[in-house]
Amino acid sequence: MKADALWIVEPNKMEIRPFEVEEPKYDEVMFKTKAGGVCCWDSYLYQGISAPGPMPYVIGHESVGIIEKVGGGVTNLKPGDKVFCASGSNQMMCKYVTVKSNCVVKLSDETTDWVSAVTEPTCCAVNVLYKTYIEPGDHVVLIGAGYMGTLTLQGLTRGSQAGRITVFEIREDRRELAKAYHPYEVLDPESNEGKKVIDEIIAKGGADVVIEFSAAKSGFELANRLFKLAGKLVIGSWHRSPMEFDGTRWHLGGVTVYNLSPMSNAHYTEILPRTYELIKRGVYEPGKLVTHVSNYKDCKEVFLRAIDKKDNYMKGVILFND
Repeated sequence: MKADALWIVEPNKMEIRPFEVEEPKYDEVMFKTKAGGVCCWDSYLYQGISAPGPMPYVIGHESVGIIEKVGGGVTNLKPGDKVFCASGSNQMMCKYVTVKSNCVVKLSDETTDWVSAVTEPTCCAVNVLYKTYIEPGDHVVLIGAGYMGTLTLQGLTRGSQAGRITVFEIREDRRELAKAYHPYEVLDPESNEGKKVIDEIIAKGGADVVIEFSAAKSGFELANRLFKLAGKLVIGSWHRSPMEFDGTRWHLGGVTVYNLSPMSNAHYTEILPRTYELIKRGVYEPGKLVTHVSNYKDCKEVFLRAIDKKDNYMKGVILFND
């Protein structure tokens, strides 16, 4: 069947065009999209950067909706079920999506707030902390408190064994938001106070775990200065340009480096229902971080804000209302 989708037809130009949606095969489901999150990757794809292939292409991998059809062998889902999808397709900004059944998780029947139901990024944050294995009392440094960094901070302060949690963020509005989750300290790394704490951490041998979510060269460089001997360096960011590191420091420092995209976990789909349990418990509150919402028929501004980060942009969601 054909359904409206958001196509990138040339750099910085998007059009609504038909997309051929496959009927669900064995162990697959089709859902009607109600909303889709705008990932940082989507903002790059809008510009023609980090593209999966030649233009035109459909974007999106953070959708929520209502099951329309199920394929053979699917017994845990039925038409009418409300679900979030967090894997299985990078073409989810379409009014209908077909994926493997284990790529979706059933939401509460009472779900009406589709914006807050966008869950894929939270699954990524859960995977980061799961794969990192934070030990009791670890000093964790988080560099970057944007959307993904703040989701990670929610998990650190509410659902981990971390001891001292230090957050470095250059933007004042994001520092103020980070303080609401009560880490030990939130600092501007370029301020005198921030530099003093950086020097103190280094003088004491470094932090047990350093999580880099700045997506910036300066943040990556700072992360490489702060891990302790035999510590952990976690790269949560997708860096789209070459990053340099001191191989001698890595080698003699015995650091374990984690590159924790979802693809780092061969059993990533098992994280999805577990993430929803944590959301229901209140560990994660992704909806509170959404700042920009628009309809798919008029969503250019959300993509522009996702690129320039103006207007206190943190996270955008596109609604697929009829």
